[in-house]
Amino acid sequence: MADEVILGYCVKEKAQKPMKDPEQIVLKNGKHAIRGVCASCGTKMMKFVSAKKADPAAPTAPPPAA
Repeated sequence: MADEVILGYCVKEKAQKPMKDPEQIVLKNGKHAIRGVCASCGTKMMKFVSAKKADPAAPTAPPPAA
């Protein structure tokens, strides 16, 4: 995932921008997403992805609540 450019919507700049340091996560409700920061302004970004397109090496369950 590090070698491909992932675009996400930056709410600060109101445009599609490349995502820096993308990380695949699984939300509490089981949905898959990619989290990172905007490459130009540093705002946090998140993009939902389908489970079919999700990276198989990513965690399949949300982390346990502490």
